[in-house]
Amino acid sequence: MSHLRYLCDMSVTRDKLIEAAVVALNQDESATIEQIATMAGVTRRTVHRYFNDRNTLVQECKQTMLQVCNLKMTQAYQSSQQPAIQLENMFYAALEVGIQYSFVKKLFKRNQYTNLVNNQERAYDDVKANWFKLVEILQQQGAIDKKLSIPWIYNLFGGMVDIAIEAQQAGDVARNDIKSFSWTSFKGSIGLQ
Repeated sequence: MSHLRYLCDMSVTRDKLIEAAVVALNQDESATIEQIATMAGVTRRTVHRYFNDRNTLVQECKQTMLQVCNLKMTQAYQSSQQPAIQLENMFYAALEVGIQYSFVKKLFKRNQYTNLVNNQERAYDDVKANWFKLVEILQQQGAIDKKLSIPWIYNLFGGMVDIAIEAQQAGDVARNDIKSFSWTSFKGSIGLQ
């Protein structure tokens, strides 16, 4: 029984380290192992017990966050057959995973979506392709302003999620208002009817 508890504690610690690393790396992409350890409330030695080096930790963060984001965004995409509702639900899913979404977006922006080699990265690319299709359909239906390019709208989407995360972290806006304020702002910025 104690062996099982030890394995569970290891998993919890590993997850805690990944969460702390995502927060630290989202704030500063060059965050050191020491900074990540401090954010997690552990020593550098504890981090090294689970991850050989910073690159291993970053890769683990990337894989974990891709899984989380892909799952939430895919569920949101499949939640309806109506493109406007799908887009809204994908927006809420991105807000729900907030920092993870922002982290993944930054990683992929830095890589400019090239050299996608593993399944999670391909799945992220599929989610992005589905999102682009939704916006294209909504533009064809006249629900979104055609003057705005789809990549521009995609950047607005991610930017609005980042703004919502910053507002939540700063405490400037009531937590309950962030969801409606950010959706209303995004929807208005793209002329969604």
